[in-house]
Amino acid sequence: MVSGKRERGARGTQLVATETEVTEMSDTTRRRLDAATGIAFVVLMTVALFLPGQPPKAEDPIEKITAILIDERSAFLVGSYITGLGAMAYLWFLGSVRDYLRARGAGELTAAASAGGVFAITLLVLGMMMFNGVAFVAARLGDPALVRAFTDTGNIAIEMSKFGFGVFMLAVSRSGASSGLLPRWLVRLGAVSVPFMLASAVSLFMDRGIFQFGGVIDIGGGVPAQVWIVALSVVMMRKSEGRRAFSTLTV
Repeated sequence: MVSGKRERGARGTQLVATETEVTEMSDTTRRRLDAATGIAFVVLMTVALFLPGQPPKAEDPIEKITAILIDERSAFLVGSYITGLGAMAYLWFLGSVRDYLRARGAGELTAAASAGGVFAITLLVLGMMMFNGVAFVAARLGDPALVRAFTDTGNIAIEMSKFGFGVFMLAVSRSGASSGLLPRWLVRLGAVSVPFMLASAVSLFMDRGIFQFGGVIDIGGGVPAQVWIVALSVVMMRKSEGRRAFSTLTV
């Protein structure tokens, strides 16, 4: 009788332990998928930006820009859909970063990070939609002034988004550094990437040379920031796995 009760008790304990492990694995998988949305954002937005080919430069004649919008119309329109997916991924990533920092006692400046992120993605999407919108029909109407106005405004909006991304990166880096949550190399990468990205935004008042819209500096200025977002995603994914392992050892 006593032996039977012990067996049933052991089975019950084993069942509870199994259910707990399954729940922990499910939570870990969910957190890792949440963190991976940062990588998805970078991939999707890169595809959307370069799907129509090399972005037009500020000094390009309006005839060339119009020809690109007409010839690559399908690519611009498909890019709109991909941009929407990228925006979804980034907004989800913002929430994941906020939860990740707060859950580990590093909630400092998470409001600033979220505000900067929303500001950035709003302007980035707006800028890309200006190009995609004029490619839809307007480019074929033969109004150079209209095409120029849309494309220039789109470029300006995209450049302005860099300031929002800068706030997001600095706020997250500051929170991660003060709490020791983020590795030093990631904090340093963020500290270097932001000034480089902001320096590339001088294309707002440059209409020729390597600093203009679509120039080497303009395009290259966002690369370190993209690398930083991917790196942050990877760190969050690994920390989620480490958190599960710690929880299992504690139990």
